[in-house]
Amino acid sequence: MTKPSILVLFLISNLLCIANGFVISIDDTKVFSRQSALFGTRENREITTLADPKIENILMVECGFGNDSHGQNATKAAKRACRNAIEFNSLSIKRMVPGGYEAMKLNVILAVPKIYQDTLEVEEVAKTFPYGDINFVVQDGGMIAPSGRVIESLGDKNDDMLIVCAAVQVGY
Repeated sequence: MTKPSILVLFLISNLLCIANGFVISIDDTKVFSRQSALFGTRENREITTLADPKIENILMVECGFGNDSHGQNATKAAKRACRNAIEFNSLSIKRMVPGGYEAMKLNVILAVPKIYQDTLEVEEVAKTFPYGDINFVVQDGGMIAPSGRVIESLGDKNDDMLIVCAAVQVGY
């Protein structure tokens, strides 16, 4: 098995995070950064707020999609997209990233239909990721498809089924 194949076989999942978040808007691209820690808070950590953040050493890029069939909840769809992107992968971060989890960086690009971007709560989406300094870039994209039914008890305002796409870069 080749080294890149081995890298893709490891899983980044099953942990809790502590989130400290803020929101920034650069031009028409919304950029969100969150610093996380496994135990306690980190001090003196750099938080990237670039529309095109640079991760010098990218170990993995994974893509996923998520939807909210009823309720038009962009946050729910984005969380599902991020989970879908990372759930079947694993990296031995302690061995692969100098500095381990403390030095790991994530760049998460979310494609969300423009009319639902204002409802996206990236602080909630960030809880999907167990480790790393996270930079979110939200861009126009995703899809709105008819679900065929309006179910008010599920929070529907219309029959829009909201679909969000995610690309997650992991590196240091």
